[in-house]
Amino acid sequence: MVSTYNIMKRTFLLLFATLCLCACAVSAQQPQSPLSFINTPVQKILTIYQHFSGLELVQSSDVKKLNKTITLKTNGPVSTADTLKLMEQALLLQAGVVISRLDEHRASVTYNDALPIIPPGDGD
Repeated sequence: MVSTYNIMKRTFLLLFATLCLCACAVSAQQPQSPLSFINTPVQKILTIYQHFSGLELVQSSDVKKLNKTITLKTNGPVSTADTLKLMEQALLLQAGVVISRLDEHRASVTYNDALPIIPPGDGD
């Protein structure tokens, strides 16, 4: 027979776990600080991307040797999801670096030299 104490304990733990999950989901979408990367090396951008995404990045040897820079600025705060999208777009357009999801925990990072490259701006 289950006691009232055990039922209350289970209910409290379930409620606490639900609140923690909701808080994590909300904080992931909260606006972060504005982005400001000026002539930042691709490897540094990828390190920051990995931190924000939580993904293991599987980089091709071409990407590891790539000597290109990225410039990316926003006028105001952006969410984590938008930060990741903006970084992916900047890597693709300015360096030919393609990020593709492999599964829940990993992404492939490759270099495509056939893509047209738009040089980073002067920070305007």
